[in-house]
Amino acid sequence: MIILSKKRIYIMLSMVMVAVLAFSFKVADSEKTVQTMSLPVSNKVIVLDARSWNTR
Repeated sequence: MIILSKKRIYIMLSMVMVAVLAFSFKVADSEKTVQTMSLPVSNKVIVLDARSWNTR
């Protein structure tokens, strides 16, 4: 039977929190904003994307 002390529980919870924070920073770093332009044409919106195929 595994006996968990308060110290061991705190250490495990802190490791989980560090892992979650590291993952969230990695995900937030990979998102990039892209400049686009939208034009209203007869109640429809056309979005022009200026990126080339190499940057996708």
